Amino acid sequence: MSNRSICIGITAYNAADSIAAAINSALSQDTEVAEIIIVDDCSSDETVAVIQTFHEQHEKIRLICHDRNQGVAAARNTIINATTADFLAFFDDDDISLPDRVRRQRDHIIEYELAHAKGAPVVCHTARTQIYPDGTERIEPAMGSNAGEAPNGQEVLRFTLMGAKLRDGAFGACATCSQMARLSTYRELGGFDAFFRRCEDSDLALRLAKTGGHFTGIGAPLVTQWMTGTSEKALDTLVRYSTALLQKHQDAFESVSEYQFSSRWLSLKYKWLSGHRWAFLFGIAQLALTNPVRTSGRLLAAYPNRKANSVFGRFARSHRSRGQ
Repeated sequence: MSNRSICIGITAYNAADSIAAAINSALSQDTEVAEIIIVDDCSSDETVAVIQTFHEQHEKIRLICHDRNQGVAAARNTIINATTADFLAFFDDDDISLPDRVRRQRDHIIEYELAHAKGAPVVCHTARTQIYPDGTERIEPAMGSNAGEAPNGQEVLRFTLMGAKLRDGAFGACATCSQMARLSTYRELGGFDAFFRRCEDSDLALRLAKTGGHFTGIGAPLVTQWMTGTSEKALDTLVRYSTALLQKHQDAFESVSEYQFSSRWLSLKYKWLSGHRWAFLFGIAQLALTNPVRTSGRLLAAYPNRKANSVFGRFARSHRSRGQ
């Protein structure tokens, strides 16, 4: 393989109704893709049978099946260990990428490395068009989409853990479904932490930020993300793993009080998302009495993202109410 070769990695679990579209979008990329590795994480439906039909028709498709369900982080690690391509782009089993996605990401990484990285690792995300079950559509921006040097290092740590503003005041996500980096970047980080069945993308971002990594992005929404409901997307699951994420990265906080404040803020955030507005307001009032500066700062930082949180909150509450 050349030093510009690309692997597309797709993780699959009980995705018989959507995996064909995801694979077709991988096959439809407008640049040469060295291989497409699909890891089935022990599906109980017809996902493997659907993948097999593509595997039989396309030599570049490789299918790896887990004999037990290990979670998306472990499935991505299987891909990281299996490929030899220079660049690795992750696709989700229910999303569709535009044909120019992987070409633009690879070229953007190479250009950014030459202009700004100074040898630091670089990860690239694209914006996403999110489509919710109720028909709501919104564009989720990617971190580092503005021109010039992208957010990196300590700046990303404080944004992710404490809600501190990025240099341009913009929001930006680091979702793995729109992510590409050099294979060496993933391997030097040791891949994803398989403990996390949710928030694994944030954990990877925090570990990359600790190495001084740069988070550049493409502002065009090159991925269509269908917000399908799974047990991992339930609010109680998010709370559990978000709390574990803070605990794992306590060393990134400047003081014990800063960590304690962030833990309380996280709890209040999920009260808001779960629709418990009065409990949220009461908690904010209590927090403001003891931490007025930090509380006002977090509220001001969160305000521009209020619509996105509102849409996601409705999605998560409806998902939970179905008992899934």
